[in-house]
Amino acid sequence: MREQRPNTNILLKHEEKQSYTEFADILETIAKKIREEKKFTMVQDGKPVEVNLADMLKVEYEYKTKGDKHSFEIEFDWYEGEKGPSKMEIL
Repeated sequence: MREQRPNTNILLKHEEKQSYTEFADILETIAKKIREEKKFTMVQDGKPVEVNLADMLKVEYEYKTKGDKHSFEIEFDWYEGEKGPSKMEIL
């Protein structure tokens, strides 16, 4: 018998051009909220989407190039009560 997977719900999807300083401001705001409250809220079209984090996260970093295009992605996933950190250093 095959286990049925839950459906994926996309709660927020947004793309826009920003200057690097605007982008840095957003990252700093998200970091501050995570550090202080373990959550942050994104608002799109007047609708708030609250992101509540678990104590432990799985974080992925990816930097790739294709011709002149550069892409750096930060993705973090979590499950309620997830444990077992695996760390990477930033030099």
